Amino acid sequence: MSSPLMRLRDREWQSPAAQRFIDQGDRFIPTRSMMNLDFAQSSLMRQPRRDGALVDRPEILTPKEEYRRRVEENWTLDSQGKPLKMLVFRGSPRKSHPSVLLVDEILKEEREPTRRFRLLPESADRILDGPELIDDYYLNLMDWGKSNILAVALGRSLYLWNAANAMVQLLLTSDVDDHPTSVAWSVDGKTVAVGFTSSKVEIWDAVALQQVRILEAHSARVGSLSWTWNSMLSSGSRDASIANHDVRSFHHVSSKLKAHTGEVCGLKWSCGGDLLASGGNDNLVHVWESSKMGSSKYLHRFTDHSAAIRALAWCPFQPKTLASGGGTADRCIKIWNAETGKCTNSINTGAQVCALEWNRHQKEILSAHGYNQNRLSLWAYPSLAKITDFTGHTDRILHLSQSPDGSTVVSAAADERICFWKVFQPPPPCSSSSPGLDDEDRLLSLKRMHIR
Repeated sequence: MSSPLMRLRDREWQSPAAQRFIDQGDRFIPTRSMMNLDFAQSSLMRQPRRDGALVDRPEILTPKEEYRRRVEENWTLDSQGKPLKMLVFRGSPRKSHPSVLLVDEILKEEREPTRRFRLLPESADRILDGPELIDDYYLNLMDWGKSNILAVALGRSLYLWNAANAMVQLLLTSDVDDHPTSVAWSVDGKTVAVGFTSSKVEIWDAVALQQVRILEAHSARVGSLSWTWNSMLSSGSRDASIANHDVRSFHHVSSKLKAHTGEVCGLKWSCGGDLLASGGNDNLVHVWESSKMGSSKYLHRFTDHSAAIRALAWCPFQPKTLASGGGTADRCIKIWNAETGKCTNSINTGAQVCALEWNRHQKEILSAHGYNQNRLSLWAYPSLAKITDFTGHTDRILHLSQSPDGSTVVSAAADERICFWKVFQPPPPCSSSSPGLDDEDRLLSLKRMHIR
């Protein structure tokens, strides 16, 4: 059934603008909106002599007479400098302009989207204490999983912080001569992988809080981890290699990649699971195809950075777009097209780039910086024009991760503070009632607490 507006449209009612002039008939009917009434009144008040000439004005005029004189001076000519005509006769504009239906105008207004704005935070919404957070640029010690649980390694221990109820659980504590060096949640948010300085990778069931298995594939610390679909886990090590694990299989190492000459400190699978990006201390970025993991032949090698690359992030709305950030000697964010292998944009941020996160609701990217800025910066995409900076940490910001709904970003810094920022929230809906946001407001209040 058609809508009332569409049924009204079928009756072809014209808007007042369309009926302003109709086809000319045999009578002249002046249009008031086209008249100059001030000039008309002045003309009627003028006093002609019997011979047709006007009566001369006295030298001293009354206020009313002075007003009439000025009106005559300013309104006797039109905008083109021609004598002003009081009774203007015009043809029908409908001959040259199509008629406009009133219903069409209403429907057009309904189709036009109303632009809504979101408020960016001036400070962190919540702050947790993270004592003994290791200040090491090459480690990845924090990840926020799909089950809304934040995993963070503090010293020799790994803690799970439940964002729904703010409960904290101790998952593991390593031996004295060992400690976690990387943390990553599986795609379903039920399993967490932990890399160690002793070169092993442990797989833990986050629901039962039990260790599932230990993976051995490296000869040095494992500083980066990234999961993809079908229980596939990739690990990057200081031994310059990347190992791909099938955690369901007894012989878990399905392939090993060797193209870096320095520590692999950045590792990130694309959203579709078809591309793997790796960054190293050799100032190189490699892009690998999942279908060709059997060899060490990469798809692309990017050599434009001049420092270690740990910050890697795949664009959620352009699957073949990769963002990378360089260390202190580089300070650049670069955008890459993984199909062509070309750099599409680059910006010098003026500070060490430690981490990157894309906004899922807007075309923006957030960067975390270290020496010498210690700030978060929000950039528009694809122009990379800076939108704003967020300050709150007093030392370099090493880690970034975002909530499952993509509205909140958490940052962890060498100042041993973990801050939550509502920087990615979408614009508010037209309706004033937002129960979901109210629940999150209660969750991430301005309270400060210890994570352990």
